[in-house]
Amino acid sequence: MRSFEPARPPYLGAAYYPEAWPADLVDEDVSLMRKAGMTVMRMGEFAWSRMEPEEGCYDFRWLHDAVAKLGDAGIATILGTPSCTPPLWLTDRHPEILFLGQDGRRITHGGRRHTCPNSPVYRSYCERIVTAMAQEFGRDDRVIGWQIDNEVFPHRASRSCCCPVCRAGFSLFLQERYGSIDRMNEAWCTSLWSQTYQSFDQLPSPRSDVRHHPSLLAAWDEYASRSYVGFVSFQAALLHERVVQPVGTDMMMLPGVDHHAMNGQLDVVQFNHYHFRENLWAACFWFDYMRPLKRRPFRVTETATCWGGAVVASGYSDPGFCRANSWLPVAMGGEANLYWLWRQHRSGHELMHGAVIQSNGRPMHVWDEVCEVAAGFRAASGFLNSTRPDPGGLALHYSNQAHILFKNQPMVRDFDFQRDFLTRVYRPLLQAHFRPDVIHPSVDLRAYRVLVTCLIPSLEEGGLSNRIRDWVEAGGIWIVGPMSDIRTVEGARFTHAPFGILEELGGFYCSYQIPGDPRNFQLRWADGRISEGSLWYDALEPRGADVLAHYLEGPMKGMAAATRRRLGRGQVITLGTLPQAGDLAVLVGGSCGSSLAVADASEDVLVVPRSGAGGRGWVIVETSSRPGSVYIPEPAEDLLSGRDCSGEIDVPGYGVFVLRFRGR
Repeated sequence: MRSFEPARPPYLGAAYYPEAWPADLVDEDVSLMRKAGMTVMRMGEFAWSRMEPEEGCYDFRWLHDAVAKLGDAGIATILGTPSCTPPLWLTDRHPEILFLGQDGRRITHGGRRHTCPNSPVYRSYCERIVTAMAQEFGRDDRVIGWQIDNEVFPHRASRSCCCPVCRAGFSLFLQERYGSIDRMNEAWCTSLWSQTYQSFDQLPSPRSDVRHHPSLLAAWDEYASRSYVGFVSFQAALLHERVVQPVGTDMMMLPGVDHHAMNGQLDVVQFNHYHFRENLWAACFWFDYMRPLKRRPFRVTETATCWGGAVVASGYSDPGFCRANSWLPVAMGGEANLYWLWRQHRSGHELMHGAVIQSNGRPMHVWDEVCEVAAGFRAASGFLNSTRPDPGGLALHYSNQAHILFKNQPMVRDFDFQRDFLTRVYRPLLQAHFRPDVIHPSVDLRAYRVLVTCLIPSLEEGGLSNRIRDWVEAGGIWIVGPMSDIRTVEGARFTHAPFGILEELGGFYCSYQIPGDPRNFQLRWADGRISEGSLWYDALEPRGADVLAHYLEGPMKGMAAATRRRLGRGQVITLGTLPQAGDLAVLVGGSCGSSLAVADASEDVLVVPRSGAGGRGWVIVETSSRPGSVYIPEPAEDLLSGRDCSGEIDVPGYGVFVLRFRGR
């Protein structure tokens, strides 16, 4: 095998399924891939029955042929382990590996993610196929990475598998957490409704027809998350013993699994997303979440060229969507963008999904945009590979445990943690051109000047409640609330106060709390602005804090809606209600005496400052299909067009600029 020289990042590619097509079609596909400028293909994640048609009889010839032909064309490969779709011979022989739902019924063969992640029998078969793949490809320089399984999270409404293995694992999980059943009963207050347990073995798995204790449901959801994290870690250990390439798993950023924990044993963060015109901005949140997880650039392993289509086509996207969607991850710290998929399926599942080419081999309508993106990646690769997004000094807390606690004991009607966090907290800061890191509560805070902790009910996760005072006293600015520090990790209320530590650190007394449903209440800010709160209302009485806003109406009239307390060299800003978008942006931007905004631009024009050995510059992406503008503060060259830019420039809908400033 001759030495393979892969293209430089950023990589552009797609998911490829040669197992579904005649072998001689690979040559045609590779030729078209070269014309499109593709530099990486992802293969193998659903092909277990092709790799192992009978137990112990492996056939990797077809995959070797595909890897070789791609390599000869200068196209690298990412290989997926096929544990998402076990072959029929395996599920027939061992039906106990199949997912057992809350209703006591086993899921039958077909589809995907239909096996128990904790089954020792299933793991033994996964070990064999993963080991066999690693032995075949673990030192092949044409393979630049591994993907464990596919979109590992609890897909099903029944939370996770409820088989005897999982039931036993849940009991052990609780025993390790609490040590004794009495401690668990006390933490959950199971004396209510006569729910006291005498042993961990008595605890049931959830059933949809039973009104289970919220703490039990939250614990089960956390156990389900740990089960899938454990399944990925199990495969990662197998690969790390045998391969030289980086190992990751392609996460679908949906609630139900702790992605921070998922990536703990992995080398590279990989992510699948499907955002379109109405919510392309939301992809930025996930890129801001993925970027801090690892030091190395992340990879988008799946996204759409135009539309999705698990069942029916999800809708047409305007010209330029493919360009903007492809550039967003690269702008924000990624090194790869892969489409799902290369050639449309000719039958079976997801028949209506968009792709790069049609099932008949003809290019789809986005072909020219794909080629344009490939050319742009090549033109800007030198600058992109020698710079990284600048740290902004701002962090936002985000937590799967927050989703779990709110899901199992909601506080306000029609509240969804992930949706409301993205739309009410993240998006206002995005549109004000702040560049935050979205971080887990366990992350070290020393790299940040300003921290926003909104809608995070428990500060006990990651030991945050024990660490936050030191960070603030050292000079940090903590903007916290509402609906934060109001629960233990079990979802129980505190008995000494409405909050765990917030009253003490924030310098206030909370008289009472009311939900913001069905109406909002007016408040006045210290600078005279009159606005409204939203979602939740804490009636605050300062006890050493300054008033930033007070309520103008309702039962809280005259009481504080937001306070600031100086603490050491830092400050704690407490929000008793969630401000409107503009007010939140003003509060965050002015919290440290100067604006954190990185650019003067239209609200849907994303600006990402980058710097490094390759100089300084901005990557600009318009995310809404609406023309906008941005002010360029110093002379710059657009590496995509070769034009000089300075002052205010127009940004077309879905337009992209890669600017390198001329001065050092």
